[in-house]
Amino acid sequence: MRLPKSLAVRIGGVAVAAAIAVTGATAAASASTAAPAVHKIPTTLTISNSKPVRHRHRTTAIVEGHLRTGSYNLRHMRVWLQRRGRRGRWYVTQMQLTRRYGRVFFRVRIFRRPVTFRLVFRGTRNFARSVSHIDTISPATS
Repeated sequence: MRLPKSLAVRIGGVAVAAAIAVTGATAAASASTAAPAVHKIPTTLTISNSKPVRHRHRTTAIVEGHLRTGSYNLRHMRVWLQRRGRRGRWYVTQMQLTRRYGRVFFRVRIFRRPVTFRLVFRGTRNFARSVSHIDTISPATS
């Protein structure tokens, strides 16, 4: 059985279009999954605290952090204050954005026992994750 020339051309055109669509979709899928490795800029996060001040039944203190990369201060970045629980697990208590010169401040309350804090910067697309040292604040006495 012979096919008309126009029908053969149409079938061939559909086959070519399907082949192009399949290979194009495969190339796009492989390009999207093979993202290049991105080098993140390392960061440092320091922690310090103020002298605890005693009030009637509690003590308050200010925990200060400084986020930087090399000699540059990072501003408008999220920093989390974590508090160590009784069993050694870390709990997020507050979140603040760094200010103009990369500084962040948290007001904390301490009751009867010393409390351990640390600061965490979770990183962004360009900047690496950073965790500060541990800082322990004891309640003020009289």
